[in-house]
Amino acid sequence: MINDFEKLRKKLHEAIETSGLHSEQTEKISKRYNKLINSYYQNEKQYSEDNIMCIKYRESIKCLKQITTDFMKFPTIKEWNHYAKENDLLNSESLKYMSGNSWHDLRNRILSELSY
Repeated sequence: MINDFEKLRKKLHEAIETSGLHSEQTEKISKRYNKLINSYYQNEKQYSEDNIMCIKYRESIKCLKQITTDFMKFPTIKEWNHYAKENDLLNSESLKYMSGNSWHDLRNRILSELSY
């Protein structure tokens, strides 16, 4: 199963490079990746604390909060995805999926936690 994750992650990065972040192909692979995660854990959105996806999620949220604090502005999806790709963090689709929130709701949650 780990090999499947790695192969799909590699395909996702290749699709981003060749087709762009918001291309139909990239979106399709990203959705397949999320489905693979679900099938692995069988109980949707249930991750153990030491799971790599859980760790990356916490790391990504921490960076998202830091960026928002540093720039006094929550990043757009495009800005975040560019930053996330360069820093090996979860992209907006994965953050939305794991949090169960839209980007707008995630923004509101983070801003309220930061008391903006």
